[in-house]
Amino acid sequence: MRTRSTITSLRNLWLSPTCPKTICLLEFPGAPDTVDTALPGDPHESSSGIKIRVWQPSELGAMLSLCQLGFDQGALSEDDLELCFPSGEAEPSVVLGTDDHMACAVFRILDAASPTGSRLQRVARVELLVTHPSRRRRGLARQLLLAGERWAQKNEVTQLVIGGARPVGVFSGVDLRWTAALCLAESMGYERQGIAVDLSCATVQSARIPAPAGVQIARVESDTQVEELLRLVQENAPAELGNFLRAASAGTALIAVGPENRGVRCVAAHSVYRLGVIGPVVFAGQTGAANEMLQHDSDRVAMLSAVVAMMRSDLAVAGLTTVEILGEDCISDYVAACAARTSRVSQVFSWDLSNLRAE
Repeated sequence: MRTRSTITSLRNLWLSPTCPKTICLLEFPGAPDTVDTALPGDPHESSSGIKIRVWQPSELGAMLSLCQLGFDQGALSEDDLELCFPSGEAEPSVVLGTDDHMACAVFRILDAASPTGSRLQRVARVELLVTHPSRRRRGLARQLLLAGERWAQKNEVTQLVIGGARPVGVFSGVDLRWTAALCLAESMGYERQGIAVDLSCATVQSARIPAPAGVQIARVESDTQVEELLRLVQENAPAELGNFLRAASAGTALIAVGPENRGVRCVAAHSVYRLGVIGPVVFAGQTGAANEMLQHDSDRVAMLSAVVAMMRSDLAVAGLTTVEILGEDCISDYVAACAARTSRVSQVFSWDLSNLRAE
C-alpha cells in the first residue's frame, strides 16, 4: 500500500494533495435533525440518536467499504482514502463519521498561514461526503456538514466551501454526485459564489512547441533551482508553497528562466494533486490568486504553451493519453496554449462561519 510519503518514479508517482475541491454526496437532504453544539472529538449524540465522532486511520477499511457501496466498485482506492486522514505533510484535515460507520465526511483547511507567519483567511473545504445506501434521506449528510462547520469554527476557519477551485483533486475521474451535494448546500443556506471550470487535453502533441525567444525551460533538479522556484512562489502565490515543495521533491516541477539568466519568469508543476493533473502555474509579477494571468498576453501564452508541452511529454512517458488542467482564472490562456477543452463545470457554494446556526 502506498503512503503519503511515497515518492517513486514518474510512472508510479503519488503525492500528498492540498485538499482540492472534491465532494461526494449520496443522499438528497431529508428533514433536518437537531444537532448538539458540541465540537467533534469524543463521540457525541444528537437528539435523533446519531453519534458523530472523529474517525481514526485504523478505520480506513470501514471507510473503503462504505465508499465501495456508494461508487462503482474500485472507483476509490485505499490509497485515495488514506490521504483524507490528517498528516503533517498536508493541510489540517479531519474525517468525521457516524459511530456505526454508515456515513462519513472529510474536511480540510486551506491557506492556514503564509510562510512569513502572517495569517491568511482560513478556508475549509469538503473533500468527501458519503452515506450508506440503506441510510440515505435520513439527514445524515446534513448532520455531518453541521459537525464539519463546528470543527472549522473551532479551528478559526472563516468560510466552508463546497465546490470551488480544483474539483479534480484526489479523486480524478470519479463521479462524486455533485448535483446532490450542491442541493444539500443550497438547502442549508450556503450562498452561490459562481462556477469552476476544469479543462483537459491530450498528451500527444502534433509538433514541438518552442519557448519564447531567450527563455530556458528546465525541470527543477538543483538546490539553486529549488531556491529560485520557492522565492518566486513566495513573492507571487505564497499559498502554493506546499504544492511546489512536493513537486520539487518528486521531480515534477519546471522553471522558466529569462534571457541570460535574468530572473525566473514562470514556475509550474504537475501531479501535485494526482498523477496527470497539470497545475499550479505561477508567473513572476502576477497579482491576485495563484494561477491568475493577464489575458491576451502573447508572451505568457507562449511560455505557458512551452511549459505545458514539457509536462504533457513527461505524462505521456508515464503512459497517460490525456491530462486534466486546473484552469481556474486563466481558461482562455490554456485553450490557446494547448487546445484544452472543458472537462467539467461545477457550481461553487460557501457558508460564512460567522453566521450562527439556530440550535
